[in-house]
Amino acid sequence: MDRQLELMAQAASWLFLPGHLPQRLEQAQACGAHALVVDLEEFTPKDQQRQACQAFYDFADACRARHRLPMVRINRLEDSGAHELKLLMAARPAAVFLPRVEQPAQLQALAALLDACEAELDMTPGSTVIVPTLESRTGLERAGELLVVSPRLRAALIGTGDLATDLQLPPEMPFETRIETIRPYRERFLADCQAAGVQAIDGPWSAPLPFEQDQNWSVALGFRARCVVNTEQLPALHLSLNNKQKDSSDSHHTPERNNP
Repeated sequence: MDRQLELMAQAASWLFLPGHLPQRLEQAQACGAHALVVDLEEFTPKDQQRQACQAFYDFADACRARHRLPMVRINRLEDSGAHELKLLMAARPAAVFLPRVEQPAQLQALAALLDACEAELDMTPGSTVIVPTLESRTGLERAGELLVVSPRLRAALIGTGDLATDLQLPPEMPFETRIETIRPYRERFLADCQAAGVQAIDGPWSAPLPFEQDQNWSVALGFRARCVVNTEQLPALHLSLNNKQKDSSDSHHTPERNNP
């Protein structure tokens, strides 16, 4: 489990994938993303979610063969998430993402289900990580409380697209204004994650503006991981983080003085 947590802490790019398209799942293995997340909630049609749960087994095996961690985002437990979890757990997902988290009880219920599934499958207790998606004003305002609910919680994702909807930002709002409106929520989310000692995953970028500019802002703020839905953004994401690491390393290096 220590190695699993180490890989998770090192993951900078978290690619979300539809679970019902085998070709996409296979292609993702070679795309360079550090973490691969099958998304049953948003990217997989409801009538194909069961099929996606079955396909997750081969996907998980392929991930482990390439030293990646298989992950999944289920639906809310009160919808189909509890059933999905029972179908998936024998494949041993490294992490389970839970959408639209606003109440501690949501995370407590998921932790209890994971406890039961791990015991039934003779898995290491606590080995499945929980990653909540905070994507509403309420969820983000309660982040400080939510992020410490369970020791299973090692990372959290901010859902910027759904946050914009929750904030009722009008469709005609200029993208620059939309971005500036959401940025304070990203700043607070990062601060709350840092205070709780969990990895902060920045939200995806789908605006018709250059990704690089916002990614550089994200890294300068302190984010070290980001959700991605477009593989074309991966090179810029990795470059920005590599540059940040290089700058940090250079700033801590004191050159030797030449002898007079």
